Amino acid sequence: MTIESYRTWRCRRVALIVFALCGVLLPVMRAEARPAGTIHIDAWYYDRGNARVFPNPDIYADYRDKHPDLVVGGGGQTPWTIEYDVDFPVDAKWTLRVCYGSPGERPLEIWIDNRRVGEGCGRVTGNPPPYPDRHPRRETPRDARGFHGLEWEEGCTMQVTKGKHTLKLTRKGPPPRLRALRLESPVAFPKDWRGQRRELDISRIPPTHRRIFLPAGSVNTGALRLAIEDVTTTYGKRYPKGPEYLKRLAALEIEHATAKAAVKAEAAKKAAAPKEEKTDSPPAPTPAEAALQKAAKALAALQSEALLSHPLLDFDKLLFVRRGSWGSSHIYNCYGGGGTDTNICILSPVAPDGKATDVAPQLTEGGFAQFDLSFDAKKLVFAYSKKGKGSCRIYEMGIDGTGVRQLTFDADEAKQIERYGHSTYGRYFDMDPCYLPDGNIMFVSTRPGRAVSCHPSIVTSLHLITADRKGMRCLSGGQFNELDPNVLDDGRVAYMRWEYVDKGFGNVQALWSVRPDGSYSDHLYKNNLVRPAAMTGARSIPGSEKFVVISGAHGGPPHGGVVVLDTRRDRRNADAMTNITPEIPYGGMGQLGSGHGFFRHPYALSEKLFLVAHHPLGKKDARWGIYVLDAWGNRTLLHEHPTMDCYHPMVLRPRRMPVRIPPVAMQGDAVPDAPATMLMQDVYRGLTGIERGRVKYIRVMEVMPTTWEQTRSGGTGQQVAAVSLCADVGRKKVHGIATVHEDGSAAFTVPPNANIFFQALDENFMEIQRMRTFINLMPGEKRSCIGCHEIRSTAPPVIPVMAMRTGVQPLSPQPGETGPRFVHYESDVQPVLDRHCAGCHSGENPKGDLDLSNTLTGLWRVSYENLIRKDLVGHLDGGFGSSNVPLEKPMTFGSHQSKMIKQMRNPPCNVKLTREEFIRIVTWVDANCPFYGTHKGCKSAGGKDRPDFRPVPLADK
Repeated sequence: MTIESYRTWRCRRVALIVFALCGVLLPVMRAEARPAGTIHIDAWYYDRGNARVFPNPDIYADYRDKHPDLVVGGGGQTPWTIEYDVDFPVDAKWTLRVCYGSPGERPLEIWIDNRRVGEGCGRVTGNPPPYPDRHPRRETPRDARGFHGLEWEEGCTMQVTKGKHTLKLTRKGPPPRLRALRLESPVAFPKDWRGQRRELDISRIPPTHRRIFLPAGSVNTGALRLAIEDVTTTYGKRYPKGPEYLKRLAALEIEHATAKAAVKAEAAKKAAAPKEEKTDSPPAPTPAEAALQKAAKALAALQSEALLSHPLLDFDKLLFVRRGSWGSSHIYNCYGGGGTDTNICILSPVAPDGKATDVAPQLTEGGFAQFDLSFDAKKLVFAYSKKGKGSCRIYEMGIDGTGVRQLTFDADEAKQIERYGHSTYGRYFDMDPCYLPDGNIMFVSTRPGRAVSCHPSIVTSLHLITADRKGMRCLSGGQFNELDPNVLDDGRVAYMRWEYVDKGFGNVQALWSVRPDGSYSDHLYKNNLVRPAAMTGARSIPGSEKFVVISGAHGGPPHGGVVVLDTRRDRRNADAMTNITPEIPYGGMGQLGSGHGFFRHPYALSEKLFLVAHHPLGKKDARWGIYVLDAWGNRTLLHEHPTMDCYHPMVLRPRRMPVRIPPVAMQGDAVPDAPATMLMQDVYRGLTGIERGRVKYIRVMEVMPTTWEQTRSGGTGQQVAAVSLCADVGRKKVHGIATVHEDGSAAFTVPPNANIFFQALDENFMEIQRMRTFINLMPGEKRSCIGCHEIRSTAPPVIPVMAMRTGVQPLSPQPGETGPRFVHYESDVQPVLDRHCAGCHSGENPKGDLDLSNTLTGLWRVSYENLIRKDLVGHLDGGFGSSNVPLEKPMTFGSHQSKMIKQMRNPPCNVKLTREEFIRIVTWVDANCPFYGTHKGCKSAGGKDRPDFRPVPLADK
């Protein structure tokens, strides 16, 4: 063993010992601060009071708000009072902690047995970040963002003796909203203490949320009553049995409650009697249990009859896909076909006893994925995988199964598969086709050869098949997967887009829209929300400006709850969402869990009635089936197959043609690769706290996708192709800058077919605000925005701006640059550090314990690792789960928050940087500190003698 290897071994051994000691000592130290006993009470389990129970208004928007996230608040009566009967197991000085949310100072008085013991819950709650999502960490608390943060706070301490006491909370005015209470004791509870069972009065819970507390598969009678009443009122004689259904429901509720009480009484009697010997065979149901089962079955039959009698179910044919289980470990590998005996089917009549007929029996040997029906209901376009093929292609056929023709072909897939071996790279999956009003077909495909940056999986991007079925082109340069394009009634195409522009790995699978020719890519919803992590399957609701969508998780298959979305309310917070299946929580980073099953592929008949694919839990041998679902969460089975799954319900009848939006080529003389044009009316609209005149430039940046080939360059951690150390996950390209006029306007050209985003800069080219998402513009496309992070519902002032008078300007290079270039640490930053900093900050005893030398490390350099790990550059954490999605104030991060830049400009350093050097440094910081600007050559320090070791990137892609 060499001296160096011995030192390494010794350091590792010491580190392991320290780590082991921490594992032993830290829990002991923490245990001293923990209470010896705790009583937890969900706030809605109160015994008396005039409180009202309702969902948190921004339910699940805050990652800390745990399912089911009901709160209690004011019911309109003053004073507000709520009481809990608590059996305290020991004499102690108890601490009361309360989880609550409040938009203002609304302190509560706290009482024990009518004795006032303190006050609490008086703060305004905020919405702190869900993860360690930002560097440097801010020293000031995050500002309150409206009424959706729920926080724990110590209410007061109180001396309470063992026994039953009444805890009361009061306020002479509107109260805060309470989620839970926690009573903590420093004295250990008796070993035989089993807690206090609290009976929930479910009538307090809003009817639409009662299913959360009911067994899976049971009928929510309160929600069913609301639905029957609404349909009866809305449709009158078209729903003739409505009054009868309500009478039957009232009688069955009494029957069910009586049987349930009898079962409970039997159980109490049995618990008090001597225990009987166990037998191998299950006991026969008692009369009370049999009566309860009978009442439950009758309720389910009534629910089914009431829903299936809805006047909007007035069609005689329904399309769906029958296939094997559609399992996937993640949303990015839910690729098409596979299996046998699959087909697109027609159900007729549309009833549980209807007959399902295969549209194309000649294709049963392959695997069907998603399909779409032409607007005249005469043709079907679908994704299909031939038996043994693995990957999918797009096909089209008549509604009678004739005229099957393949629209997308193999191209060079065989060569690609051979090149990349047995990995998913190289395979072409063409999926999710949908008809467009102009006769074209939009779909998603893996043909561009892009890779997921955090996992060795392939990426699907938007593509177009021309109306003559002879042409095909890619519409998007997106970083990651784009899924489920569906035409909205206004002519746009909604789809799920996943991207990470300075956001980190996690929870950024939002809804976007694009015009049929690929122009005007625009955020539709969710870019600023942590939960739900994903949204898929968005469709317009007929006769409404709302959408229906599935809320899913970042990991796992694209399934979840059903949400009605009204983006007119807000596109930046959860106010727009109405979860009509609240028993299914909004997913986060991991796979979604639910005891009530999952939903996919919603198809709206109105704002209050939907067809869905549903997988129920609590039912033996359950499969995915076609269900009817209403706005109150009631659902009933419409069709299922005994051994296969059923997906993608769609009514078989002609439908209204959406608005036809003319392509960009009709709006000008666009030619291939012609620059696009951006007009910004007033950059200061949305820049809170930034005085006019401070913004001087707009920097145009591009975030680059990762290709299959580039993953061979070497990865690290969650990055399949190394870009940075806990910073950015995509290479960045600087295209140039545009001048901002005195009135805040700017008009400039931008590159087409690129993932571009903008940065507002001051006179020193330092970032004031960053657009942390990208847009794609088609050649010749003209776009405009009102301002920088402005509220989209605001209208621009009707006045001419300076940029319109002076004309569109081409992008100019920044000082010291000659044209577009990639941001690359080793050519942009390290030479500056070598000239100005390494003299003091290197060697055995570097000043400030900061080594900025250019010494090679495994994938980086010593200087880079120290700048990142010592939190000196103001970057956003790009690690796994770092969901940097909330909208931030100007200069929250970036060069104005960089300790390194501040130190360079101030004593004792006072570094005399040239203007060009300074711009290179701040541009690198504002690009979120990537190390690599290229994936070419060898990255590992072990290959330092190779001629292709870490080459300087060229300006081309």
